[in-house]
Amino acid sequence: MTSPDRNRRSPLALAATLLTAFLVAFASPAQAAAGEWQDGTSQSDTIIDCLTRLPSTGVTANTGWWSPTGEVPKVGEPFLLHGYIGLVGLPCSSGVAVLPELVFDETAFGYPDEPVKWGINDIDDPTPTFSTDRVELTRGPNGGIAIASVGGRAITLERGQIFEFQVPVVAKRALKGTATRAPSCPGRTAGTKPCAVAESGDHLQVAFKVSGHGGNKAYVTPYVPLFATGSGGTGGGVVAKVASTTAATYKVAARKKGTATVTVRAGKTATGRVVVRDLARGGRVVGQSTLTAGHRGVVRVSVARLGKGKHRLVAQYAGSPTVKPSSSSVRSIRLR
Repeated sequence: MTSPDRNRRSPLALAATLLTAFLVAFASPAQAAAGEWQDGTSQSDTIIDCLTRLPSTGVTANTGWWSPTGEVPKVGEPFLLHGYIGLVGLPCSSGVAVLPELVFDETAFGYPDEPVKWGINDIDDPTPTFSTDRVELTRGPNGGIAIASVGGRAITLERGQIFEFQVPVVAKRALKGTATRAPSCPGRTAGTKPCAVAESGDHLQVAFKVSGHGGNKAYVTPYVPLFATGSGGTGGGVVAKVASTTAATYKVAARKKGTATVTVRAGKTATGRVVVRDLARGGRVVGQSTLTAGHRGVVRVSVARLGKGKHRLVAQYAGSPTVKPSSSSVRSIRLR
């Protein structure tokens, strides 16, 4: 994919050849240190499985951001916006057509002269690859920045494939994330369209327009709150945070749903999102939950079915306005 008019050239003209220098400046999710990717919500649609004729998940999408320092970026510091979508179900069609559109307050961002990375990989690929080849940016149907293959065509995924992108940006003002209005409009929930930028505060929505696979939604639109501190301190609604530690235990078996018990300890009450990733599968999210004050630092997370072979599981706590993010140690498991 390509970035939201990254270097502040016009979004419609930013389909220039991308440079490989960005590969040195930033790591992919699979390469980044654990705990640095801050994921938002995920969203899926439903299809009728071509074999069982029963409802099942069609596509699943997620979005997030990553800071090179592992901390909330400051105004003017580059960081990455991230999104991916995979066709996990078995439709009777050959695949799904995907047209991603980034919807956010573009006036709050600048775009460094660095390329965007993107790739189409198998879900089970332990070493996903990314490209900086040319893609096309156009103004999307919802006013955002749409990412298309050369010629303006949608991106086509077969079952078991994931499309993923990473976009370099810099904040031009403080971003307050969850302290602002979240994109919770009925259209986004129902899958008919993303929320308007004016109704979304300091959040990024990635509106994946999907078609051709018989799904029950026209758009699958995950979102993530965005944060940036004002210059010279903890501006932008971000306060001093206490450190946290995360630990996890797992009960998993091949091709069966499992569980992870995740414990987050901190000097203040830890609340916020917890995800479990499989680093042997490109850092894919295999489980997620929300830690509330009532959990008292311990939450049980449902883990998706894992295939046979080696898996490297890690639990990541996304942090809160008062508690820093942290990550568990990596647990290597071989399922037979």
